[in-house]
Amino acid sequence: MSDAAPEDRERSSPPPGRLATRLLYVEDDDDLRGMIADTLVEAGFVVTPVPSAEAAMKSLRGARFDILVTDYHLLGETGVWLLESATAAGLLEGTAAIMLTSERRPPGGEGYTVLRKPVDIVTLLDTIGAAVGQALPAAYASPAPPQPAELELVLYVTSTSQDSHRAIRNLDRALRPYDRERYALTMIDVANGGDDAWYQSLEDDRVIVTPTLVKKSPGPKTWIVGTLASNDAVTQMLLTALGDPARPSGPPDTRGQVPSLPP
Repeated sequence: MSDAAPEDRERSSPPPGRLATRLLYVEDDDDLRGMIADTLVEAGFVVTPVPSAEAAMKSLRGARFDILVTDYHLLGETGVWLLESATAAGLLEGTAAIMLTSERRPPGGEGYTVLRKPVDIVTLLDTIGAAVGQALPAAYASPAPPQPAELELVLYVTSTSQDSHRAIRNLDRALRPYDRERYALTMIDVANGGDDAWYQSLEDDRVIVTPTLVKKSPGPKTWIVGTLASNDAVTQMLLTALGDPARPSGPPDTRGQVPSLPP
């Protein structure tokens, strides 16, 4: 395939009504890289295809991805080198990873999700979906905003629930375009209980099931229940409170991340 995507050029065609999942795909064969990248785009992913482990490290340093899919045998460093190096550098926090290989037991592949080639496309897509659902966004430290937030949100989750993990990731994607100083987000894990203030918060917000996203202010208080996989309600809430993120008001924001659950 002669029109393979240049290195690091993002391909995107997410279907309407879905939150885009950003995928970094590493394959050194130009024809295969273009073909598989196109297939992943058709499946609804926003794909950045790169030809080497070294190029993948560069991409990981410059952007956040929901999942990394890499071949094992690459020109230069291997897929295992990539996973180990990216992990050691903290570049895979909140990023799921899958390695594809024709090796029966790839040296160094222990502890990673490995699929043996050739792999059924449905199996590949299902494995990607499951891996993304299990990985949580990385935590971040943020100072208190200099003024009251324009939007106050509370996300109630259960740390043992995959649906709660998906809700965390989906809310993270929805909030990324916005300056994080404009909103205040609290995440409450109901799995282990808490103090009197914790229980009072549950009572005040009338939470019945998890995951539940509560918009506390501006009023009126509203609730969105479920994994937040359909972004219509979340998008409308954010547009109403914060406006259209496509209208730039400053440098692009890449830090609007949802804090991860405590260990």
